[in-house]
Amino acid sequence: MLLQIIMAALGPIVLGLAVGWLSGKYGLIKREYSQAFADFVVKIALPFALFLAAAKAPPSVLLNINYLLTLAVGLIASYIIGFFAGKILFRHDKKDAAMQALSVSFPDMAYCGPPVLLATVGSSGLIAMILGNLIYTIIIIPFTLLMISDRQQNSSVFKSVGKAIAQPLVFLPILGALLAIFGVKLPEILQNSVDELGKTAGGVALFFLGLLLSGIKLKISVEIVFNVFVKNFVQAALVLGTGIALGLQSDMLKSAFIIGFLPTATAVPALAITNKAYTDTSAETVLLSTLAALISIIGGITIVEML
Repeated sequence: MLLQIIMAALGPIVLGLAVGWLSGKYGLIKREYSQAFADFVVKIALPFALFLAAAKAPPSVLLNINYLLTLAVGLIASYIIGFFAGKILFRHDKKDAAMQALSVSFPDMAYCGPPVLLATVGSSGLIAMILGNLIYTIIIIPFTLLMISDRQQNSSVFKSVGKAIAQPLVFLPILGALLAIFGVKLPEILQNSVDELGKTAGGVALFFLGLLLSGIKLKISVEIVFNVFVKNFVQAALVLGTGIALGLQSDMLKSAFIIGFLPTATAVPALAITNKAYTDTSAETVLLSTLAALISIIGGITIVEML
């Protein structure tokens, strides 16, 4: 059973990476096209996928404060750890430090989330995936875009904030959440149309990452090990500790905790290459984090069964 869960969670990632890597290695598709694939994921497919997930979420769960706080503390605290580690320990500029923060805090909820959540908690656990993505797109991604924007000295902070919010990756999930909260149901034809576009995000992101890795000489550095340790283990501990402190129980506590021990999202290198920051290291972090997930998922599921 445990082996089946791990294979269901990591199998698509391994296949997508392998196809992308082989395509780049043997010249089926030029590595230079990585930018186009990354832009498609970040600016089109992923925003639509998050919009639909938010729009279909039950309003009662979206407004559960303790559930939201548990996930928010885990995601935001690990982001802060990554950012200050990037600035102080690894001496990056603000742009690279912000991308390192994404690398240590953005869980792969799209691919790894569903099989692990469904097997351990059931369909109700998928709400944690939706809430986690909303916290990321409403709070963390706009802040990151603000941090990495090349602001001119004369441009106002408000203008920069407005530019960040105007990104499809930000305003579409917010719009979806508002529709859910106010009980607005999307027509089935529109749902199906958006879904067709949105569900390409994961596959294209995996292919892009493999293509990108085909031109990188992989190395394991102290920084990459640090990134993986924070993402796969520290974040899970933060979520679990916060959930227990807030009195979260049963499936809600379990599903929130599961989000914490998932590997780094494949969307991170896409964001990195789109913004021309931390590109190679973010890709290497995703690869090692995915391998480390063999340990974190086994350990995490063992703990979940005891909760």
